[in-house]
Amino acid sequence: MKAAFVKKFNKVKIRDIPLPRPEKNEVLVKIKACGVCGSDFIEAKAWAKNWKRFGHEIAATVAEIGSEVKIFAVGDQVLIALSAPCGVCVRCKEGNHRKCNHLILAEQGGFADYLLVKDQRLLHKVSPPLPAALACFAEPLTVILDAFHLASLAKKSHLLIVGGGNMGSMALLTAKIFGAKVQGVLGRKLNSNLSACLNETGGDFFPWHMIANLIITAPATLQQKLSQLSGKIVVLHTAPPCYIANYLDLLPYNTTIVNIGISALPKRNKFKIDFSKLIFKRLQVMSAFPVPCMHFPEALSLLQKHSRLFSLLSTEQMPLEKLPEVIKNKKGQKRKILITMK
Repeated sequence: MKAAFVKKFNKVKIRDIPLPRPEKNEVLVKIKACGVCGSDFIEAKAWAKNWKRFGHEIAATVAEIGSEVKIFAVGDQVLIALSAPCGVCVRCKEGNHRKCNHLILAEQGGFADYLLVKDQRLLHKVSPPLPAALACFAEPLTVILDAFHLASLAKKSHLLIVGGGNMGSMALLTAKIFGAKVQGVLGRKLNSNLSACLNETGGDFFPWHMIANLIITAPATLQQKLSQLSGKIVVLHTAPPCYIANYLDLLPYNTTIVNIGISALPKRNKFKIDFSKLIFKRLQVMSAFPVPCMHFPEALSLLQKHSRLFSLLSTEQMPLEKLPEVIKNKKGQKRKILITMK
């Protein structure tokens, strides 16, 4: 079987490796497609100190099961969580799975023909099946759901999204399903995916004020719009965290910022903050990350019920052999990339 291995700085190799066989509680899955996530680029740029497999936005089918696997069968369409609660520790038995003491962690490796899943508790069956292109959206959708639930985004809450990439576009569509009032997106450029999602959900595009390609501040039009709002305001920040400082002063009283952005450059993950501004304006700044991943059932339900809506997120499909080129040319990509297997 073929599998992609990554190492900094932006090195990717496609290797032939032995096909693994599942033991008792293991499941061998055949990969249909795997989305290229922003963290895959960070892995390639900075995190992968040694050669390792990668890729986690996976759509697959069960190819072979271990002797103790009872709830999955060969041919089932499945998704793979990056983590899962054990179900047997004290916290899990109390129903507090989010504070599980013995998390089950997945091994990444979605950019390959096959992947051996070491624990069936990491798998989620997709029934009825979804097209692989939509199924790959489930994992990033769980990140957005975690952020929205953390911020208690509800019907009629106001939402501003910072960052106009794939996560921002997906968040717009999810917000529409939640019944939130989308105010718009603060970003660098308006691309076709983002434009289609804004047309569907409403809201404006607010371009950053920039000098020599450096972000300086948010436009005055955004401050004017936010100042006219009443009720709960949530900002979903999908860009590098350092840019929070560039619009923090514009936010109205009682705004919640939820960050899901991260950068390969440590300095872009930091910003200075005057806590008196948070106190006197009652601003909240928090970060979301779905560990353990509790939102796959909800993500699957949304994708199945609103497939037309999520189909607005156009993708570009490429074979595994193109992955090294994709990783090296991040800036030239306009759409979500899916690596498809034969």
